[in-house]
Amino acid sequence: MCSWQQIRAALVFLLILAVLLAYSGAGWAQVEQAGKKDGHDEKKLAVQHWAWASAQALVAAGIGGEELEAAVASEEGQGLDEAISPLEWNAYVAGATGSDPGPGEVGDERYWFYVYTASEDSGTRSVVSRGYAIAGLAKIGNMFGLVPGSGGPLQHLLRFPDWRWLDEKGYAELWESMIALGLVSGYPDGTLRPEKPLTRGEAAVLLKGWLELRDEKGSKN
Repeated sequence: MCSWQQIRAALVFLLILAVLLAYSGAGWAQVEQAGKKDGHDEKKLAVQHWAWASAQALVAAGIGGEELEAAVASEEGQGLDEAISPLEWNAYVAGATGSDPGPGEVGDERYWFYVYTASEDSGTRSVVSRGYAIAGLAKIGNMFGLVPGSGGPLQHLLRFPDWRWLDEKGYAELWESMIALGLVSGYPDGTLRPEKPLTRGEAAVLLKGWLELRDEKGSKN
């Protein structure tokens, strides 16, 4: 038979074990609750897409529409690596500039926004090239006094091996300004890939940087 001391020791052990299990369960509940924020749990954030934060910032500002909202809400940022359409890119820029999407009247501000975002190859393309999108955003930035006009020397662009495509298209000086401002940095392999379609994630990062530049210059004026 067990002695009273053995029974008491066993009861104390069981009490301690019950306390530890209860604390552990509460702790995991707190961790799970803390990991949930704006509909995204810690597991999803751990595999977050590189452009997710920029895309989320645009969505929070009311820019991007249903396509970007769906990409932000999707598992692992699916949709951010998809090519953006000319009309979708035009809508992004229109939202960022407080304009309405679409072509507008010939010669007005909205018309030029459309020309610089959605009229590549006379509007016959179903995607927007990186070269055209970034050059167009530089032109719009120049309209707002954010990006210098063309005409300066190519000091930054020439270090990229694929810069000649931009020169052939007449985009070289515009890209030079965007690189100098830190809005474009290229890929890890040292290329720019200007002929490639602009993805939704790249569009979000590019436009978020453009908006931050506008806010920074606006605060200094």
